[in-house]
Amino acid sequence: MTALTPKYHLPYPIDSDPVTSLPTTLQKQAQAIESCLGGFDFDGQDAGRLAARVTSLEQLITSIRANTVMLFNNDQNPLSGSITLADTAANFEMLTICYRSNDNVYASMDVINPDGKIISLVTGYISGATTAYLKNRCYSITGKIINTYKRADGVWIGGQVNAANSNNADINDYLTITQVYGTRKVQIV
Repeated sequence: MTALTPKYHLPYPIDSDPVTSLPTTLQKQAQAIESCLGGFDFDGQDAGRLAARVTSLEQLITSIRANTVMLFNNDQNPLSGSITLADTAANFEMLTICYRSNDNVYASMDVINPDGKIISLVTGYISGATTAYLKNRCYSITGKIINTYKRADGVWIGGQVNAANSNNADINDYLTITQVYGTRKVQIV
């Protein structure tokens, strides 16, 4: 009597099997292996089909990885002024914006379909029971330029508030962008 492997139920001969049953056992084993390979979309007609599909997936993964690019990189960027991207925001489906406060608190934000959007970057900094600063800066993303957003009345949007004690607030540049990564628009077809 032929035995079966526990996972894929592949037949194999045991000591008591007659030698004459070996061809039948090997045939059953080959058919079971072929059935298992069928689960990998290998139909036995095109031996390169499975390898071609794996190669196609590897190329797709490489392509997706290549679609993320560094558009801006400066950890020492000053707290005021605009930044210029290496490419226009219109070419990207997402920007990842990394930023820091004047307290060296770092954060990041993803912006989907970024061109033409106004975004708000925020950090929090608590250094004691009476000191909890909330810092904000709004930016406008237009083409290759990301700059502090200015309302129609000319007021720049950025500042801080001590939210724990005095509630004093002021308008100033307390945040700066340090890196921008872009994810290009990808079509998987």
